[in-house]
Amino acid sequence: MNLAIQKEKEDLQLLEGIKDLLQESYQLSENEINLIMNRASENSEGYLVDYFAFVEPIQGICDGIRNTLEKHLKQVDKEENMVLKMVNEAAVWHAFESIRRYYKNQANLF
Repeated sequence: MNLAIQKEKEDLQLLEGIKDLLQESYQLSENEINLIMNRASENSEGYLVDYFAFVEPIQGICDGIRNTLEKHLKQVDKEENMVLKMVNEAAVWHAFESIRRYYKNQANLF
């Protein structure tokens, strides 16, 4: 694992939010904020390392969810009765979306 996670296209909205927080909390100039943000970006790499232990399990969960969807869709594909096939395919997508939304909502809790 490398620090590519952080360096991957940083979210401009996130950075602007942090800048706004600094401006509101400390009444800093734009230059001061930019200086702080540059140093913060460098320092965040040290903090980011603590999260690496969680990245692989999260990726495993995502892969497992996707693999389960594919398995279910393959099972549905074998159905010869068109009505049952449509019902089961809709059920598979419904289950997948329910799990995906649950997982996404859990990620947003912190």
